[in-house]
Amino acid sequence: MARYDRTDLGAYSLGLLDAVDTARVERHLSACPDCRQEVREFEAVRSMLDHLGRAEST
Repeated sequence: MARYDRTDLGAYSLGLLDAVDTARVERHLSACPDCRQEVREFEAVRSMLDHLGRAEST
């Protein structure tokens, strides 16, 4: 299966897509383990950045 544009996967992991695009990406993710892994990696980076932002504000 063709990979999604990294922008779409990044926007999905940040919750920035509208409902139609979210559903489209989720359909793709259900059949594409490579893209699921990429989304997990984006989410891990987001988590680290969120944690860093909280640490800097204290």
